[in-house]
Amino acid sequence: MKKFFLLILAVIALNAKIIVDSLNRHVNVSDNIQSIVAVGPGALRLVVYLQSQNKVVGIEKKEKKFIYARPYILAHKELLKLPVIGMGGPNPRINLEAVLKLKSDVIIAGYISKQKADMITKKTGIPVIVISYGNLGTFANKKFFNSIKILGNLLNKQKRADRVIDFIKKLDRDIKSRKFKCNKKVYIGAVAFKGLHGITSTMPKFPPFEMLGVSNAVNVNAKSQIFIDKEKLFIINPDVIFIDESGLKFVKKDGLIKKLKAFRQKQIYGILPYNNYMTNIGTAYADTYYIGKVLAPEKFRDINIVEKSNEIYKFLVGKPCYNSMAKFFGGFKKLY
Repeated sequence: MKKFFLLILAVIALNAKIIVDSLNRHVNVSDNIQSIVAVGPGALRLVVYLQSQNKVVGIEKKEKKFIYARPYILAHKELLKLPVIGMGGPNPRINLEAVLKLKSDVIIAGYISKQKADMITKKTGIPVIVISYGNLGTFANKKFFNSIKILGNLLNKQKRADRVIDFIKKLDRDIKSRKFKCNKKVYIGAVAFKGLHGITSTMPKFPPFEMLGVSNAVNVNAKSQIFIDKEKLFIINPDVIFIDESGLKFVKKDGLIKKLKAFRQKQIYGILPYNNYMTNIGTAYADTYYIGKVLAPEKFRDINIVEKSNEIYKFLVGKPCYNSMAKFFGGFKKLY
């Protein structure tokens, strides 16, 4: 207790504060953060959600690729001009020398261990704040909201953090209030997971389905992405199929989809990819609204999907990105 009290006094004297990150690490940081680097899955996205992209001084190489799947980059292409401070990816490899040259006040890191965070600080002298969204593909969970609050405190953006949380919770409540009974066999295919895949890539517990109260026709006990046998998909023969458009070229090349009932009955629809360097929260909700509109049009009669998508993107990342994303991927539409 005495040591902790002395630490508090030292922090006050240095015009600093203590941030408790997602790993429950107590980190001493400046009370006036002016420069940031964000590394690892999901970190830069949350910085943009908190309208602090102007403080970013370097980004990962991964952030410069496949930008149409990441609205936070699409809305702020100025970030692409910043120096590269690492390759990126899970368990990101950070170029500590490059980070030191940029004189960053803090490193915001997604999904790294306590040992790695402590090691980076030991080698650079720069505090590391670790954030998490929870499991891949999930959204609107306690870990995500906690990370928003952590960064709100770090960046003196508490009011913006509260607004982001309130906005997302409002979307959540609105969608759940429209739940409906679905008697059709519904399937999600071409789910992106550590790369792009074809129609046999699915997620049994697909979060947009779960939020709507819809079951995936592939009903197995798996929380993450899996591949199913083509024969099994043919036996299931879904009534309605949604395709993650990031994998559409693989679906077309395979040809299996043309043998399914949903193809013959013209019930195959495209959705935007939302898993890219962790969950793109805005796209996940836009997808959910569109899926609901297809399966229960009477429940979503008041929703113009383009307007709703742009409303979500404009609030979260500052610009209406739907048209650019739709031009690249195809957008919300019937595919076959």
